Amino acid sequence: MEKLLFSITANGSPEVLERQISAIDRFSPGSFICVHHARGSTFRGGDVPQSSGSCNVFINPNSYEIRPQEGVLHAHVSNFQHAVAQSLDFDKIVLFSAEDLLIKSGLGEYTKRFTTGAQTELYESIETANNWSVFRPEVLDSAGMKHFLSLLGLPLFAGGQAEGQFFSRRVFAHLERMYMESFPMDPCGFPTEQILPPTLNMWLGFTGTNVSLPITFTAANAQMDISEAVLHQLKTGDGALHARAKPRALRPVHLGACVLKNVYAVSLPADRYEAWENVMSQSEDG
Repeated sequence: MEKLLFSITANGSPEVLERQISAIDRFSPGSFICVHHARGSTFRGGDVPQSSGSCNVFINPNSYEIRPQEGVLHAHVSNFQHAVAQSLDFDKIVLFSAEDLLIKSGLGEYTKRFTTGAQTELYESIETANNWSVFRPEVLDSAGMKHFLSLLGLPLFAGGQAEGQFFSRRVFAHLERMYMESFPMDPCGFPTEQILPPTLNMWLGFTGTNVSLPITFTAANAQMDISEAVLHQLKTGDGALHARAKPRALRPVHLGACVLKNVYAVSLPADRYEAWENVMSQSEDG
């Protein structure tokens, strides 16, 4: 089983963070957790839940500015740098937003089969660009993106969901170096976490690396609710889920195919936590 580092971009709520840490300790014991809180957050280091055995939780002392839809990859890069500086022994890094919750065990065994996991949708035409608002010509033409693409020898970028992407330590170190050379440790005007990792993964696929899907199921881009029935199906991993995508939204990567066995987490608003707890408890009772 691989040793995992969960990189979390937290939203400042101790209660939400406690749920995430508790779920990680429950389904992926022994993992490291590195938490970034945005500059200006009211979060205090003492807010880390002690009930979780928080010796595995590391609060990043660097707090960078975060703005909606303008990029948070710099926060994950900073978490990675902090984990390396702490000499943490991990094999893979998993990127989590503030809403990601693990739903089952076995992630360390699953990630061992792949170097990386990310959705890779290619920005290749005007038609594609019109389908998802993040695929914009100004992103492709920006100085940072041009330099990033030049490092890979690619003419175009790819995109994908941010939640649940994972990378080997070596691959993310490569991404970190390219990011630091191309972009500032600040919001960049577009969601870097949805563009740069998928683009690197696209390049890795071209060079013969087997790339998996992200491990988090999210309904943000689909016309569906994550009910207890959906959560139960995600936990068992059986069959497929179907729903329409929202207009001008990224294609929901886990819908319409029998890939639910590769889902180990769900992106869930805080007001749906009770449904998550009910399903997890029912599974254990059964």
